[in-house]
Order: sequence, then structure tokens, then C-alpha cells
Amino acid sequence: MKRPPLPPIVDQTRVFLLTQTWLLLVGLLVLLLLLPLMSTRGPLDDESGTDLAVLLGSLIVTPAVLAVAAKAVRHGWTAGWFLALLAELAVGVVLYAAFDFGLFLGLPALLFVGLGAWVLANLFRADVRRFFFARTRVVSH
Repeated sequence: MKRPPLPPIVDQTRVFLLTQTWLLLVGLLVLLLLLPLMSTRGPLDDESGTDLAVLLGSLIVTPAVLAVAAKAVRHGWTAGWFLALLAELAVGVVLYAAFDFGLFLGLPALLFVGLGAWVLANLFRADVRRFFFARTRVVSH
């Protein structure tokens, strides 16, 4: 059985969540490729080591949260709205960790801020909230 199409604004939110997922995975790959270059400068001090650990951890966890949120949005589950909100908060943590570590890159960071703001704006639109919270539930088998 084919799923009914999502409203355009909800589908746009889902696509933005998936876009952020892939961009963060690319960011993780770039950071992993930069690690050998950073290690040639010598060992990191305790604070920088902690900042790097937070950045790596958030780059690993956040794409998973974004992907689960996109899947839940696709299915129209009410939890999808909450997961998308949680995922955008996790993106904020990634941006903060990147800034704290010193890897806050201009254009990629602006792209994430823009996508995150757009997703948050979409989540709080009346039609999106109505889709997740006030629509008639159909049980699918």
C-alpha cells in the first residue's frame, strides 16, 4: 500500500532534515581527514581535547537523530515533530562545539544555521502543527 503524499511544507521539512544529515556526515568525514594534520602540530591540551571529543561525539550522534526524525516525519508520527525539534537542538550543539573547537567555518556554518532556522520556522507553522497534532489518525496495517 502506498503512503499518502505529505503536505508540501512537511515534505520540505523532511528533506531539510535529510540534507542536514548528509552534510553532517560529510563534515564528520572532513574532520576525520583533518585529524592527522592536526596531530602534526603536537598533542592537544586538556581543554582542546575535550572540545574535540564533544565535536566528534556530536557529529556522530546528530546525523542519527536527524535521520530518525526525517523517518518519523515521513510516517507522519507525532513523535516526528518532537524528534525534529530535538534534532535541530542537536545541530545547535554541533555548531557550538565547532565554534568552541575553532572550526566554525563561514559558509558551511551559515548553511546549517539557515537550514536549522528554516526547519524550526516550519515546525512552528500552524499547518505543520495541525498535520502532526490535530489530524484524524488512520491506523495502517
